[in-house]
Amino acid sequence: MVLSLLIIPGFSSARKPLTDHSLIAPYEGSIIKRKNVRAFDKYNAFTGMDKSGKQPIGIPLEGKITKILYKKPKQRSILEIFRNYQAAVKKAGAKILYTCNQEKNECGRRYVAPTMQKYSGIYSISNLKGRYLLARIKQGSNTAYVAIAVGQTFTDIHVIEVKSMDTGKVSLNAAALGKGLDSLGFVIVEGIYFDTGKATLKTNSAAALKEVSKLLTTRPTLKVYVVGHTDMKGGFSQNQTLSKQRAKAVVTELVSKYGIDRKRMVGYGVGPLAPQATNNSDNGRAMNRRVVLVAR
Repeated sequence: MVLSLLIIPGFSSARKPLTDHSLIAPYEGSIIKRKNVRAFDKYNAFTGMDKSGKQPIGIPLEGKITKILYKKPKQRSILEIFRNYQAAVKKAGAKILYTCNQEKNECGRRYVAPTMQKYSGIYSISNLKGRYLLARIKQGSNTAYVAIAVGQTFTDIHVIEVKSMDTGKVSLNAAALGKGLDSLGFVIVEGIYFDTGKATLKTNSAAALKEVSKLLTTRPTLKVYVVGHTDMKGGFSQNQTLSKQRAKAVVTELVSKYGIDRKRMVGYGVGPLAPQATNNSDNGRAMNRRVVLVAR
């Protein structure tokens, strides 16, 4: 095996390479031609074309983005290099989300090369040749997506290090919550988390709940609906019930631990009926699982 995939907590590397990404080493004999690093930006992870075959589809991501373009060794075939990367990704325990072989028109039919360049910044796939994979790697609280494309002359390695959604940090304070209610009539409360599939509040929700209690304390006449939202995973009825249970759990917590009058709050659940992002990605589903305050 001439390829090694390095998975270390925090995505750091003991050898601290100066050019390659510390998460994944290049195929032996590859020469780095170009590298671009952005501390935080958006990235479209290509997962094929739509039913019409004209529009690319994929997973919208945000995080630290590293794009490296290698010139591959001439004596090695596309298949040999791709299989090495594929084996290393699997050995590391990553989940392969999508693969395609352009010799069979699996990535796209006509003009797939400029499409992938514009959509994801992939340059190695031509209209006729090339292999591509997208994988997701989870290590502790860290998640990274790796896009690998091998063509006749070049290999693209893209690493998108996604920040964990469950950080326990509150991006809205009481003043900001009040401002949102005043301007829109509702506000999303960032930082409220539940156990998966349950209505049990996680301990790192305390900071967000404290800010909500401050808002209600400083505005003694304010009454709100506490509305729970879920993603699309699971059955519809189950999500409807779960979202209502979570909303009521927030109300109960505010009453029991922060002394807020229960009559000022009503818990409701709308399940997956009001998404604010796609349910086809982890990031989108995380955004859809939320608690919203609506002024009464």
